[in-house]
Amino acid sequence: MTQEAAHIDVSPMFKTGVEKEPILLLDVTGSNGEPAAPGSSVRRLDVILEALPQIVAVLGAEDSQAADEQAAAGDDEAGGLMTITFASNTAKVLGDLNPENITQKLREIQWGGTTYIMPGWELVVENYMEEFGDTPITERPHLLCLCITDGEALDTDQFAQVLSQTKGGIYIAVAVLGYGPAHDAALAAYQQIATTNKHVRVVTFGATTNADEIAQGLLSIAQ
Repeated sequence: MTQEAAHIDVSPMFKTGVEKEPILLLDVTGSNGEPAAPGSSVRRLDVILEALPQIVAVLGAEDSQAADEQAAAGDDEAGGLMTITFASNTAKVLGDLNPENITQKLREIQWGGTTYIMPGWELVVENYMEEFGDTPITERPHLLCLCITDGEALDTDQFAQVLSQTKGGIYIAVAVLGYGPAHDAALAAYQQIATTNKHVRVVTFGATTNADEIAQGLLSIAQ
């Protein structure tokens, strides 16, 4: 680790026993190839790739619907943490990540492109509604979108508006990595919203190369 992250609030967003459906929204844009910290040879994507297996090991096992669905369908697939990537004004479903397939899945990621976060968010909502849209609202698990990004989005204003309107059974936790003016501007916009909306949590891990810190922080929030 080259630098320590600033103090952040990683307390759980939910009360014990609340059913939730976590979906990972992952920034795979070109800026993640930049140093995680000033002067470091470790890239932001290196830190992310090191943190993800820890996150998947826990949240992939807690897929709120996987066990019931697999039992009903006689499906041998393991389920896992639904993951969606975004870059260059497009988004892709990477699929359910679990300890058995994560190495292969992470190899499928094509890093590069500019940062537009809204296509990814729209695909998160589409995926959630595809699975739970026919379920009565009061019986649906809460949607928990865990977004990992370096904050340098070209549509930060639009995503900030989404955050400000988040309510009901939808929760968003945004983890911002990196440093620099664009990072700072996006972080400030998101944090301002989080101060008045309990459905939104924004944390910055800053210029850190400590993957354990990132993984444990996000897992704590998602408990």
